[in-house]
Amino acid sequence: MSAIYERGSFRPRDSIGQLVGDMRKAIIGAVERELAALDISAAQIGVVVYLFEDGSATASDLCKSMSYDPGAMTRLVDRLEKKKVLRRVRGPDSRRAVRLELTPAGRALYPQIVEGLVRAFNGLLRGFSRTEVRQFESLARRMLENA
Repeated sequence: MSAIYERGSFRPRDSIGQLVGDMRKAIIGAVERELAALDISAAQIGVVVYLFEDGSATASDLCKSMSYDPGAMTRLVDRLEKKKVLRRVRGPDSRRAVRLELTPAGRALYPQIVEGLVRAFNGLLRGFSRTEVRQFESLARRMLENA
């Protein structure tokens, strides 16, 4: 298999890495604008989605999933707990084991988040066909498998 990029002609600012980084910023901006009325950041949305889909998790689980450092995750969880979106639950076997779970208010946020995500992504994908999007998703998964 031949190399995709070559040292002599490689332009970092035109590379897939830069494009993916720029897309990430555009996605976060679109999502935060779409969900501004919910008073929730993109990172907080990630926590709500993770907990809704998995039921509960530790802060460490979330750090690994979202590539967050423990200090930043603690602050993020503190803000969501203050908003009554999630709660910390001590494990029955160990007081040190703390699981995070959504409150009823947090679970009620999930459908609103999904609606906002659908609107944000549909806006960003304006002009693309479903086939193109599925192909892009497939290519992105292949790249992640190579990581």
